[in-house]
Amino acid sequence: MIWYVVTDSEENYKRSSGFYYHKLLFEQMAGDCCLILHYKKVNEKLFSEHQPWVICHSGGSAMYDDYDVLQDEEYHLLITQKDVPQIGFCGGHQIISTKFGSKIGPIRKLRDDDPDHNPGYNPDLYKEWGVYPVHIVKRDPIFDGLPDIIRVQEYHCWEVKELSDELILLASSDNCKVQAFVHKDKLIYGTQFHPEQSNNNYPHGFKILQNFFNLAKKYKK
Repeated sequence: MIWYVVTDSEENYKRSSGFYYHKLLFEQMAGDCCLILHYKKVNEKLFSEHQPWVICHSGGSAMYDDYDVLQDEEYHLLITQKDVPQIGFCGGHQIISTKFGSKIGPIRKLRDDDPDHNPGYNPDLYKEWGVYPVHIVKRDPIFDGLPDIIRVQEYHCWEVKELSDELILLASSDNCKVQAFVHKDKLIYGTQFHPEQSNNNYPHGFKILQNFFNLAKKYKK
């Protein structure tokens, strides 16, 4: 079983249907069933019952000060203590990074000459919003079959500001240094971009997801 842990607020979780598209995508790529669950539902008993062999962590649009995803102890233990391949997208990437000592925060304040591609969402902050080029700075199996510059979907105004020594930088963009990382000892990845929101015009994210599931299958064996 695949676990897809939604990291957004409970309110946003209940009103969003986009996670079901991701579920179908993961099932198609991994060849296994996927359970969507909110991070507040994560606990040791459920993990023992389901024994997921891979865990994906979603992005989210709620601001961290408005809910407790960074403080939830059961969720913290899932990320740091379970010997299971994991990957986090956007907010999930940021949250995972904090569990290993990294620091997160807004990219920067919006400047007068900056375009704001989504004025209704945190209008005072600079955002990466749309398709952007991302440079692979360290080769890793998750990028097998991809060029040195990939084009991927971005929807964020926060980022990992300082990457801890436990995490290895894999990819950067002009406005966001930490676009992807891997844990130095565990099969745990984070991507600031959204591979789960790729499309046929910009398919690099699909390849990243498939590579990750292939790595996770080998790890399971």
